[in-house]
Amino acid sequence: MATLHIAAESTMKSKSPLSSLLSTAFAGLLLAGAATNATAQTAADCPSMPPDAGLTWTVLRTDTLLLCRAMRIDNSQEAFALTLSRKSPFRPESELREEQGQIEGRKFWWYRGEIAGRPKELVRETLVKLDDGQVAHVFIRTEDPATLGRYQGVVQSLQFDGGAFAAR
Repeated sequence: MATLHIAAESTMKSKSPLSSLLSTAFAGLLLAGAATNATAQTAADCPSMPPDAGLTWTVLRTDTLLLCRAMRIDNSQEAFALTLSRKSPFRPESELREEQGQIEGRKFWWYRGEIAGRPKELVRETLVKLDDGQVAHVFIRTEDPATLGRYQGVVQSLQFDGGAFAAR
């Protein structure tokens, strides 16, 4: 049985009430795992990434949610995270729109967030509705604009095909 270690930050804040995705999602997964047998899954459960992305997935599934964390191969740091579920607590606010994006022909906006005590950190998140009725909620944080752009590019090249990743 896999052991799950989750560290959540309680200092995340934003004008958007749900920019605390990592804190909320990780805490929720910890609680859900205690009640619903959260299990480690394989990377095949997550969307396909380009082979040259330099990232690998770490995966956790509960009964209602799939958490996929894209980890850098060179240093094991998180590049971005996404959740797949029927509903997302994230509610985008138009005044926080930053960049436009597209995944598999679906247009969307990236929304800015902030983390208390980390003024140099760039935070972006988005919500993409999928054909099967699920939503993908993506969260990126980095201090470097070039890295932010690179991670946004990787996210926008994800392939949500096959349906094997679907939350059950």
